[in-house]
Amino acid sequence: MTPSLSARKIGQIVSGVGHGVLILWLLFGGIFRPDPDPVRVQDVQVLSSEEFAALSQPAAPPEAASEIDAPVAPEAPEVSPRAPDTAPPPTPRPAPEATPEPAAEAPPEPVLPTPPAEVTDTAPALPQPAPETPAPEIAETPTPDAAPRVAPEPVAPPAPDARVAEEVQDSVSPDAETDAVADVVEQEATSPEEATTEIVTEAERPAAAPTASMRPAARPNRPTPTPAPEPEPEPETQTAQTPDAPEPPDPPEPDAPSGVEAALAEALGGGTTSPQPDLPTGPPMTSGERDALRVAVQNCWIIDPGSPASRVTVVVGFELTEAGRLIPDSLRLIEANGGDETATNVAYRNARSAIIRCEAQRNGFPLPPEKYAQWREIEMVFDPSGMRLR
Repeated sequence: MTPSLSARKIGQIVSGVGHGVLILWLLFGGIFRPDPDPVRVQDVQVLSSEEFAALSQPAAPPEAASEIDAPVAPEAPEVSPRAPDTAPPPTPRPAPEATPEPAAEAPPEPVLPTPPAEVTDTAPALPQPAPETPAPEIAETPTPDAAPRVAPEPVAPPAPDARVAEEVQDSVSPDAETDAVADVVEQEATSPEEATTEIVTEAERPAAAPTASMRPAARPNRPTPTPAPEPEPEPETQTAQTPDAPEPPDPPEPDAPSGVEAALAEALGGGTTSPQPDLPTGPPMTSGERDALRVAVQNCWIIDPGSPASRVTVVVGFELTEAGRLIPDSLRLIEANGGDETATNVAYRNARSAIIRCEAQRNGFPLPPEKYAQWREIEMVFDPSGMRLR
């Protein structure tokens, strides 16, 4: 089927119009373009590195004239000095020759007799040596010996074969002499345990400062030297050796009453003996032992900061056995202040539980048995601000 005539004309018309527009754009399209910006041109000169370095150097100052010609002074005309009009000097007459006088003879020098040299038998006085200055005394601070316990009065360590006890007594054994007088009870030597008056620490050191400083000795005056005659050879002298002084004997110790005499006196006096205490008292408890007990119970004490019981102070008393175990029935409230009855009961319960818990954890309180009478009954203050023993 061939296209119609009108359809072919439409294609030709469109093609002709398109080509005509393209031709017109090519011809007149440049008319509507904006004028281009003018191109700026600048002259550039290429320099080498040597020329650039020469240009960058500062201009050198002009050289000053090294030598300046000094102005030449005009020569002054020579003026001849005018000779003074003076008369010629007179001719001197020759002086008469002086006749030399005879030299007077010098008198002979008198010959002085030489005095005999004086020889003295005494040697010149030598400077006395300076007296020896004793060394300054050092202030020695006595340091007490360390001991296992502290007592008001120091006690010497007991003998190796003596038994530790509160009273001092000598050992007594029956013999022939005592059997004839009275029946003597045999006893063993006892002595108290070694003690000191204070706790000896490692920080205590004896002072090494001198108690007084000695005044330096004055410098001796030097004697005026005198001319001494030639010394004669002295015979060799032998120094006598002094024998060492014998050491003074030790002072005799006072005779202590023997055990036999003590036993005889006891037997003649009726055999009365001082009653032994039921409980070992021993020395007072040290601050370290008291603090150890307080800290042990304080570690088991539970405080509730928000409860009224935390403001209550209670005093609890209790008793211990000789082995350091708690007697449960001995726990009692001694004193309380700072709260009502309910808060006081809660505070007492907490303190009582702390004592029982601490004693159970440690299987008893580790206290010295020789001081049982000192810690058998204990009163402990449970204060929230700080626990203490009373």
